Amino acid sequence: MIYINSQKEHWNNEYLKQSFNKPEYDFWLDRYKDIFEKSKDTTIIDLGCGRGNNSLYLVENGFRVISCDISDVAIERVKTYIPEAETMIFDMQDGLPFESESSSIIIADLCLHYFTWNETKKILQDIKRVLKNGGHLLCRVNSTKDTNYGAGQGSKIEENYYEVNGSYKRFFDRTHIEKLFQEWDLKYINEYQMDRYKIPKLLWEVAAVKV
Repeated sequence: MIYINSQKEHWNNEYLKQSFNKPEYDFWLDRYKDIFEKSKDTTIIDLGCGRGNNSLYLVENGFRVISCDISDVAIERVKTYIPEAETMIFDMQDGLPFESESSSIIIADLCLHYFTWNETKKILQDIKRVLKNGGHLLCRVNSTKDTNYGAGQGSKIEENYYEVNGSYKRFFDRTHIEKLFQEWDLKYINEYQMDRYKIPKLLWEVAAVKV
């Protein structure tokens, strides 16, 4: 894969365009409070944390979190508004810098849909490596109905994967989510509209357990 710009540069530029305000979260993680409570003595990994929406939610609810992103601009903003969070900067495609079976919960909110199918499978396999047996991955990904954010638009690279205005985006339907998680125990899967942004976003929410 040849990227128009390095992913770090791309995401640094994206976050520099955004206002430097405190992150705002929606309440999708409320569904998993019982899971968080059972793992309260462990640290939750927030992959692709961006401005820290989910990290802020976790900290405000009394949980420990490692906020991870490829963008040092994003991480600096997390440090400003969520000083309680531990932070790390890395590219998920280079592997997750965590020991095997070291985490009970990993969150990957809107960060697993930027890769080829093989890259996505590789990242998911590494997430599985880091999770303890019975550990949870909680994630959200673009829906193939998410036309407000580029579904079916731009230059097609492979099935459901497009280059849209210099950014690579993957879109999922139920069949491909079930295929991606065929070696996991899928506890929850739902497609719905998120209204955190200026225009509605269609996405899938998935809760999967390592088996």
